[in-house]
Amino acid sequence: MEDKLDCTEQLRQAKIELQLEKERSDQLEKLLNHDPDTGLKQRHILVRRINRLIMENRSRFAFGILRLDKHYQRIRHTRDRMKVLLYISSERLKPITGENNLYQSDRSDEFLFIIPDYKDRKDVENQIEEMIIKIKEPHNPPASDISFGCNVGVALFPDHANNLEELEVNAEIALGIFKEKNWKGSLYSPEIGRHYHENQSLESLLRACILNNFEGFHIAYQPIVNRNKQLISCEALLRWDAPEVGVVSPARFIPLAEESGLIIYLGKWVLYNALRQMKKWLEGKMKNLQVSVNLSTLQLEQDDFIETVSNALKSLELPGEAVHLEITESAVMANPELAKNRLAALQDLGIEIMLDDFGTGYSSLSALNQFPINTLKIPKEFVDVLPEDPHGLEMVRAILGIAKTFGFTTLAEGIEQQEQFDCLIGEGCQLIQGYITSPPVGASEFEERFLSGSV
Repeated sequence: MEDKLDCTEQLRQAKIELQLEKERSDQLEKLLNHDPDTGLKQRHILVRRINRLIMENRSRFAFGILRLDKHYQRIRHTRDRMKVLLYISSERLKPITGENNLYQSDRSDEFLFIIPDYKDRKDVENQIEEMIIKIKEPHNPPASDISFGCNVGVALFPDHANNLEELEVNAEIALGIFKEKNWKGSLYSPEIGRHYHENQSLESLLRACILNNFEGFHIAYQPIVNRNKQLISCEALLRWDAPEVGVVSPARFIPLAEESGLIIYLGKWVLYNALRQMKKWLEGKMKNLQVSVNLSTLQLEQDDFIETVSNALKSLELPGEAVHLEITESAVMANPELAKNRLAALQDLGIEIMLDDFGTGYSSLSALNQFPINTLKIPKEFVDVLPEDPHGLEMVRAILGIAKTFGFTTLAEGIEQQEQFDCLIGEGCQLIQGYITSPPVGASEFEERFLSGSV
């Protein structure tokens, strides 16, 4: 009887050991295969799954990358707050993708997902749109002050790739194009692939030309006039006549320069050369003239930016009052506190600040009142519909009203028709810029126009 009891006890102990061993094994498996912050399976699990699906080659599927945008990266206070929001984001996505189809990337701001056996392209696009909308939803207190979105890139098997490496590359390309163009939908296509590779080639050429003493670059100056069409200032605009390619539109190469960081070098070059030209004009017969130069977000964020501007003015013995610096509303709102401090430092140098593309971003009236701004620029997209479009006219009137309230000067850009000019002047706009008076011209032609008193 005792032997039988001993055997039973040994069996019980063995079962307990087996259970403990299984629990330890499960815990180890979870540590190895699941992300500690989101609980999602990690990338290597997805890799095995995709490779198996490709080997079986019995069905089609979509592979996607969802990356939280720059506003998530700007979250302050604590790293724990970012982890909580990352977890909340994963929980929002699970009902859309299905828990088993969502994975944590090796990046801390990125998810990977798979859509198995999708019906058609529209089915994939609908899921992408759902995810984008869900990520953008406001957060509950105490995170109600936080808002961020995401960029998504998706490639289809076997339509866009025959192996995992191609799937990942093409999904990453689609994500990059989606971020750059903010296209609706983010599915890879041959058109997107061509656009990407063209951009890669153009970026390489851009870099080479910058290294080769800014080969092919020059500055054009577009006149700015008052209500009587008297020429009072100009905007310095960068132009590029690339070797073996020809003229490249600023709408094409400026975004590339910003994305690659090359805009920092181009921005310094434009600033110094525009100021040097201004020095020549002021030493001649062109008195009481100002030049405006555009700033990018990256330039404003450089630690030595204020010093760079100050040194340029000192080296050329130019007063700050001769210069206007333009920055877009979206650039200001990307980091409001930094922007406020940097713009105030520029004003301390005597420089006037122009807020470009006002009304196309997300600044509030309370925020606008805090920024050291001298001039609001009315965007071309609002001007284009004047005077017929009632909505466009109301937008212009609203901007003019805000400017009057805060004591800002107003400048409308992109005016091409006399009717637009008359409408804006009639509504009280103070300064005008556009082809109605003059396209951007070379320095010598601008000088001739200024001295003649006509545009």
